[in-house]
Amino acid sequence: MSKIEVRLNPDTPPTGSDLSVVNAARRSFNTRSEWEVVGYEEEVLDGSRTIINHPIRKLKEKDKRLIEYLARGMTSDDFENFIFLCNNDSNDWTYTDEEIFKERLVEKLWQWRNTPTHDTPFNHTFISFEVKAPIFVRAQLVKHEYLIMSEFSRRYITDDIEFYEPDYWRKAAPNKKQGSLEEEIDNPAYNPYHLNGKIKHAYLTAVKDYGVAPEQARMVLPQSTMTEWTWSGTLGAFAKMCQLRLHPEAQYEARLVAQEVYKHLKEQWPVSAPALVEGVK
Repeated sequence: MSKIEVRLNPDTPPTGSDLSVVNAARRSFNTRSEWEVVGYEEEVLDGSRTIINHPIRKLKEKDKRLIEYLARGMTSDDFENFIFLCNNDSNDWTYTDEEIFKERLVEKLWQWRNTPTHDTPFNHTFISFEVKAPIFVRAQLVKHEYLIMSEFSRRYITDDIEFYEPDYWRKAAPNKKQGSLEEEIDNPAYNPYHLNGKIKHAYLTAVKDYGVAPEQARMVLPQSTMTEWTWSGTLGAFAKMCQLRLHPEAQYEARLVAQEVYKHLKEQWPVSAPALVEGVK
């Protein structure tokens, strides 16, 4: 059974680091920061007595705070003041002033929402993935802005037909036009995938036996057909995708892709990626 896969593009290594985000921001002031060296790691070369000391580096605390500011859109003092005002308002007003409270809270939330963003430094980075997933997942993920997607085409490729099959069929979420529950349907015998063999046979027969053009024959393939694409963009762009697709109400299969992408983002940008995706606490 075909599985969803996400891996780094071996032809295009990631570029940039947390420090490069910091220095992109400091460019406005024509200043630069450096890594803080906290120790050294020894490496003994095989077959010799040569020892190489590799510096162990970390981001300076002031640079971590800068990244938090960029991700939050306001300084920590401004953020704490915002929370303080909201708490004071809620403590000062009585239940009879509930409508006034709501109005003022909405006003403060709009002030928060309209705080200028500072996401440009996160977009001086680059990372590229190779993804394998069913067509219906690709159709969701292609909607995200500023992410370049190059997919292989069934106009040219007629072999290696694979289908995605879920581990179990989820129940539809009640009172929602989309979404699902984690609960399995009551009838485990329901399995329409016995049709996959017939669909694949019909497709290959059309192409190989009757000479139908692949660009037309592909129309018989279902949305569960596996596809592959190269997916590239900046940390900022992928972080926005992860924010949306890691949400519990996002489709499970899309969350699988986002989880793998986010894992790589955190490896490359351990400070910046969580600040963008999870928010600054």
